[in-house]
Amino acid sequence: MNDTILETSELKKSFGALVANDGISLSVEAGEVHAIIGPNGSGKSTFFNTITGFYKPDSGSVRFDGEEITGWRSDRIARRGLGRTFQIASPFEDLTVRENLLGVYTEGLGSGIRISKEKRKRADEILELLEIPHIADHEASDISGGQQQLLELGRILMLEPECILLDEPTAGVNPALQNRILKHLRTINEQGTTFVLIEHDMSVISNIADRVTVFDQGQIVTQGSFEEVTADHRVREAYLGQSDDPNAGVADVLSDVEEQSSSVADTSDPVDVPTGGGATAVQQNIKTPKSEGRLVGTDIVTGYGNHKVIKGISVESRDGITCIFGPNGSGKSTLLKSLAGVVPAWSGTLTYNGQDITANGPHENVRLGVAMLPQDGGIFGNLSVRENLLLGGFTVDDPDVMKERMETALDAFPALRDKMADDGKSLSGGQQMMLSFARAMMTGADVYLLDEPSAGLAPSLVDDAFEMATRLVDHGAQVILIEQNVREALRIADYVYILAQGELQFEGDPTTLTDEDDLVELYLGI
Repeated sequence: MNDTILETSELKKSFGALVANDGISLSVEAGEVHAIIGPNGSGKSTFFNTITGFYKPDSGSVRFDGEEITGWRSDRIARRGLGRTFQIASPFEDLTVRENLLGVYTEGLGSGIRISKEKRKRADEILELLEIPHIADHEASDISGGQQQLLELGRILMLEPECILLDEPTAGVNPALQNRILKHLRTINEQGTTFVLIEHDMSVISNIADRVTVFDQGQIVTQGSFEEVTADHRVREAYLGQSDDPNAGVADVLSDVEEQSSSVADTSDPVDVPTGGGATAVQQNIKTPKSEGRLVGTDIVTGYGNHKVIKGISVESRDGITCIFGPNGSGKSTLLKSLAGVVPAWSGTLTYNGQDITANGPHENVRLGVAMLPQDGGIFGNLSVRENLLLGGFTVDDPDVMKERMETALDAFPALRDKMADDGKSLSGGQQMMLSFARAMMTGADVYLLDEPSAGLAPSLVDDAFEMATRLVDHGAQVILIEQNVREALRIADYVYILAQGELQFEGDPTTLTDEDDLVELYLGI
């Protein structure tokens, strides 16, 4: 067996009340490729940041190559032989590729400004190794996102590390270049470099990883080969959400949905269908199985810098609740931000009620009727509940309309009536979520984009968050919901999209997702 090169023991890191890493004990053997996977918020990036000195752990220890490095500065850790890359490559854009490599000072600025012959030789070797000598004299701003990822790897290789932590090395890269990156990683690994990688593309994990560790809620769920961990029911629960009945599959979760949907689809008259069982209140009055989407995105391509995240996706809002599922890094939040106008579309079109809004900013879309609720609710803690609500209606000039909307919001969330003078920060987690929803209603929107409203809530409040989403539908809105808790969200879903690696894997009626094996494969993009 190989020697252990990297080892953490009971590593803990918290941010206030949020425990990001809760006693992580992990060992990495020299020469292996060790993958870390897990849903959004499971603590993967915090783990990397704590190991490499960006965060100071609350307790626990980190050992590298037999030496205690807990609490060391990140530059000292890098020079010791433990390097890392970042998900979004950030080269010096005004420097050439070669200059970016030469800009990595292995001995620090104290070694002098003159670049040695040895260092120039090392840069040439890396350019050849990564097969990018033809772009050596191109400015980094002019090369593709995939080539920037190669440059990110090349810069850390200039330090000649024994172990490299890779944060999504193939994110946003086209398949051809992805295969090149994997080939280079194998070559470098065969030369003796150990890799630990965070990755959400399961094809990459299955292709290159010797061992896989699964994180969830700041803890290790399981470890083993790719086949072993993907077959583990605990991994399914980490990604899809807990099941009240361990023997119940997705088919059981959706049985009521199918029943309600079929009864609605077979009649043109209003139907008295109770909410909460997969049939939302808007379904009580629909006269056709499907309505026109108010907000429509067609062939959307977008991302950040040269990093393509969304690769030609078409989605639309529908009557009821439209759910978008997918693992962390699949592009869900980026897609939602593009629909809201926060992240501009590089290509494709966005329309609202037939009007082209592709070039609109978020403030323009709010005025039209599209409101987005960020993942953390985004309330102003130092302002009162009333002031938060009034800010939600900042586009309203008519005081009578403002008063009417205030009453509508408070009717939807009556628990806020007695809290109007209280500061937002004094509210409970559930009340803060109510305030976020009520403030969005003050805009008068009829399309709501919800980014993981249950994230960070106590388990007892998750149902409340989903019930709040149905209240928006009760008031005639169409809702697009991003959610990690797939099992619970499927109970209120009227239509489903599943993303993986920035592309659609599935769209359709949730009642067709009755095979949990198929759902897991779609969700993980296997």
